[in-house]
Amino acid sequence: MNIVIIEDEFFAARRLENMILEIDRNAKIIAKLESVDESIKWFKENKHPDLIFIDIHLEDDLSFSIFKATPVNSAIVFTTATDEVATRVFALSGIDSIYKPITDTELEKVLDKYKKLPGNYSKPIDGSIFDKIINPN
Repeated sequence: MNIVIIEDEFFAARRLENMILEIDRNAKIIAKLESVDESIKWFKENKHPDLIFIDIHLEDDLSFSIFKATPVNSAIVFTTATDEVATRVFALSGIDSIYKPITDTELEKVLDKYKKLPGNYSKPIDGSIFDKIINPN
């Protein structure tokens, strides 16, 4: 399973990477990205991973901006410390989310779920679903 981590906090990204590799030694972290701009550029220039772990609040913008700027064909798990509105919208849209701090148990459940997806899983995220989060009224 090829994985991209999008997280602007270096230690949080490193911790998540270590946790993933402890749970699944066959997982490959193919990129760790820190910003919306860097992520958009990366997705336009590289083969998309099987799974993305992405923080909602990045230094340069909300991570939702990535999906409005470029199609991304990967399964996605948003990580968040506080964003309850976002996680409700994700649940309605079939997108997974994990609250920080991430536990081994939660991470293992998410990884197991994505291992069971069909091998050709690639469902582009419709960037407009994030309008409900940014403008809830």
